[in-house]
Amino acid sequence: MAIETLVRPLFDGPLDIIGDVHGEIAALTTLLQRLGYSVEGGHPRGRRLAFVGDLVDRGPDSPAVVALVQELIEKERAQCVLGNHELNILLGSRKPDNVWFFHHELPAGHAMENRPEVRADEQTQQEMLRFFASLPLALERPDLRIVHACWDDAMIAAARQATCAGELHREYQSRIDDAIQRRGLHDPLAIRLVRQNEDPVKRLTSGLEEKAPKPFVSLDGKWHDERRAAWWRDYVGPLCVFGHYWRILLPDEVDNDRLFPGVPRNATLGRGDAMCVDYSVGKRFKERGAPGFNGVFHTRLAALRLPERVLIFDDGGQRPLI
Repeated sequence: MAIETLVRPLFDGPLDIIGDVHGEIAALTTLLQRLGYSVEGGHPRGRRLAFVGDLVDRGPDSPAVVALVQELIEKERAQCVLGNHELNILLGSRKPDNVWFFHHELPAGHAMENRPEVRADEQTQQEMLRFFASLPLALERPDLRIVHACWDDAMIAAARQATCAGELHREYQSRIDDAIQRRGLHDPLAIRLVRQNEDPVKRLTSGLEEKAPKPFVSLDGKWHDERRAAWWRDYVGPLCVFGHYWRILLPDEVDNDRLFPGVPRNATLGRGDAMCVDYSVGKRFKERGAPGFNGVFHTRLAALRLPERVLIFDDGGQRPLI
């Protein structure tokens, strides 16, 4: 039996590729119904599913989302790549987003304090850790690639030689420590960028980053000197579908990353070979808490239907790729 590496074959045939879910189980079940899937995950036309990662955090029921996706994978009706939010849990990195998993305390008054979330018990935690550890970093077939945040050939090559994301991450962070010493780096921002951009696991799950024009506060309430970079502008290859990068801003948000200015939401990116399917459903916790919220969301959960090249949203909307 062949050893499975962190880059694995993607299903043949028609696919529905679902963007970052972030614990929004109601949006996911609604979208699956709109796509024509049964409760058991079957489809009358034999279609199958692929998830771009970030199944968890921020939304009301991450355990339910993981349980559903894991069941679909076990039935060979879905595949999924590792996202940065699953990676954080694998690495034991406690964030404001994953209190539901680690049960840690946030500072009083934190923006993400006291959100209604289903918490993982000890058995669920262990099952999730095993499941997250089983996920690849990328999926591919001749005409299509799926990764959570960034396709980079050199980083993919490293992932092809590895079987455990945690081990690969630790190996490269050790190499990076040595490189930081050799280069004599002392600037904290420069060190953070090296740790991000030269680690295959970090690069594939949370993307290329660069110095921001000025510091800003992110969704987690933390100040940042670095921002996400539009790696897809130079990408050439088969269609690469990914998530991670918010394509919908809320009315009160500042666009600090400036990744999609003037780009229609249903447009492919770069030379037309890349497509981000994250339509910001992970911000629904903010929408629910906004004064006067009437139950109508500005954000969406999306699926990219291939080979049809049509986006289908949880609210029933559809848009062809352009």
